[in-house]
Amino acid sequence: MSTSLEKLDAPKAGPSEFDRRNNRTRFGFRWTNYLRMWFGTPSRRRLAYAALQIGPIRHWEKQYAKLTDKEILQKGFRLKGRARGGESLDKLLPEVFGLASEAAWRTLKMRPYDVQLAAGVVLHKGGLAEVATGEGKTLIATCPTALNALVGKGAHVTTVNDYLALRDGDLTSNIYNAVGLGVGILQQKMEDAHRTLAYQQDITYGTASEFGFDFLRDRLKLKGSSANAVPFWSAWEAGVASQPRDPKVQRGHHFVLVDEADNIFIDEARTPLIIASPTRKATPEESVVYQWADDLARRMERNHHFFLDDKKQKLELTDLGRHIIRYANPPSGKHSHAMDKMHEHVERALQAHYRFRLDQHYLVEDEKIVIIDESTGRRMPDRHWRDGLHQAVEAKENAPITMASDHAAQITYQTFFKLYTKLCGMSGTAEQNFFELLRVYRLWVVTLPTNRPLLRKDMSDRVFPNETAKLEAIVAEVQRMRELGRPVLIGTRTVEKSEKVGAYLNDAGIPHQVLNARPGLQEKEADIVAQAGRKSAVTIATNMAGRGTDILMGGNAETLAWAKFKEQYHSRRDVPPELWKQTVEQIEHEEQIPDQRRDVLAAGGLHVLATERNEALRIDRQLQGRAARQGDPGSAQFFVSLDDQLLEGLGPNRQTSLEAAGQKGGKRNWQSYLPLFKKAQVKLESRHYRQRLDLMMYEKNRMEVLKELGADPYVD
Repeated sequence: MSTSLEKLDAPKAGPSEFDRRNNRTRFGFRWTNYLRMWFGTPSRRRLAYAALQIGPIRHWEKQYAKLTDKEILQKGFRLKGRARGGESLDKLLPEVFGLASEAAWRTLKMRPYDVQLAAGVVLHKGGLAEVATGEGKTLIATCPTALNALVGKGAHVTTVNDYLALRDGDLTSNIYNAVGLGVGILQQKMEDAHRTLAYQQDITYGTASEFGFDFLRDRLKLKGSSANAVPFWSAWEAGVASQPRDPKVQRGHHFVLVDEADNIFIDEARTPLIIASPTRKATPEESVVYQWADDLARRMERNHHFFLDDKKQKLELTDLGRHIIRYANPPSGKHSHAMDKMHEHVERALQAHYRFRLDQHYLVEDEKIVIIDESTGRRMPDRHWRDGLHQAVEAKENAPITMASDHAAQITYQTFFKLYTKLCGMSGTAEQNFFELLRVYRLWVVTLPTNRPLLRKDMSDRVFPNETAKLEAIVAEVQRMRELGRPVLIGTRTVEKSEKVGAYLNDAGIPHQVLNARPGLQEKEADIVAQAGRKSAVTIATNMAGRGTDILMGGNAETLAWAKFKEQYHSRRDVPPELWKQTVEQIEHEEQIPDQRRDVLAAGGLHVLATERNEALRIDRQLQGRAARQGDPGSAQFFVSLDDQLLEGLGPNRQTSLEAAGQKGGKRNWQSYLPLFKKAQVKLESRHYRQRLDLMMYEKNRMEVLKELGADPYVD
């Protein structure tokens, strides 16, 4: 006999048994949370409020466990009706979270932990939840997203790449569908008709850039169709049905949850989203000015013909440099420029030579320049640098010159996400930038405790005189870890360094996998990272490649199973359940994954070995977070040397002297140089912070001017 929906009991005022037994260990006693909610700091107040919601949520979860699947769906429709009828979402929160939690258990056999529910409450209240790596952000997103989708205005969930958007959207759609909510997934190069259908769903998953570019494309469509606007009196004329429909694919900006928010709000904040006209190859006459500037830049000397301020990233020609340009036989004819423009061409050529490095900032593929995203190590083939810089890099690498494209529309992430009525996000590392996130996005960072105690051992950095000594030490450390049976994840900053480390490991006869921005590797990204936890496995990855993919000790049987089915099925949920279960169990038996997991955990778990410090402590923390997930043991350590690129933050003179000292070698106390790396990191973080603020102020002033002129601030 089914349980009637109307007979579900409302929660009592006192704490539940679950609350008394569990809540005190992770969030403190109930009475202390009441005090923090009224007298704590803004972040602590939000965490205390979230902790107090867990008891009522668990109560409703137990009530819904008595219902059938059909009754769960009916309850979802009723909650949707109450939300659209004007009932407060805060009042509905315990019921919706409890319903989504029960749906997650029935469809995925996953039940959110207390810390996951608390993180969901923080997100619903418009905060930025700092959740440790491996704590299940995909599941955390489901409860607040389902709650805010009930009003029918659309809820957007952004990820860092198409793979994660498809994976998370496909996985969580089982939960949303069980409570009566539809899910759409955005992918690159998707037709407008399919995009419109995706946005018409209650919940839409996609990358942040796809949401931003769709907004810009909609603005361009509206601008293009304004000349053909239908007059207001056409409603009383014949042929109304033939009138053009709304050309936009997006239907509004109500709620957005940004996964990996630090990457979007901070790393990507320096790069505006721009829609430009298609590029074309330049003619020989159009290319000559870039080639002339590149040839001249190769012959110019720093601090003699020009000055480069590494701190402000500004380049200035000296009087001698301008003199050389004037008498260096500049191009003439149809495509020549005035002398001040010639100066700008040479300055961009110098920037290309002295600021942009091959295999770090860009790759050369099929005679084309492909930009590398420094924060993720991924290829960005659709991006181009502005104002002739891309052409300067092409000339530097002797690649065919493409003509600079005209910009049709642009917007920054900072401006785009402020369009949403409610903005929230998740990140594993946001605390260091809490002031910037509060100032720019009005988001309070709330740090959530881990579900299980963190067992990672963060070892002190080791300093070496030069790169050769460092790489030799890395090989020795990897050999030691493999003898113990521990997997090793080696993090590098650039493609070049990843391949150099790989060459040293090859010489030592150590088998390994390399994951970087080279063509063909990104398609295997999730598979490579998912198997990085195998016994004695060695994986080299640039920066945060593989972000969003769990490294399971002993290996990931489900990833191997999906590799067998992905050519036959569109998504994992299309695979028959019995066939999926049978295949996973077979792989676990053949690969001896349970035995490997036991051996790896006994040996000490995953060891993360970084070959240098990054320009932001936040990115270093992300790399460290790959080890010791969900209570597993693990360790992390950084190897640095005096010729690391990070020391540019100390200035060119100081960097040169340190590099020279390292090349001499000797028996010095190299560990005494460790504070210099932290000092350089702080200086570079400050520089990038100023760049993001400069972009924000520039964008703000630009939009104000365009609005005063009556122009569209997003369409150039």
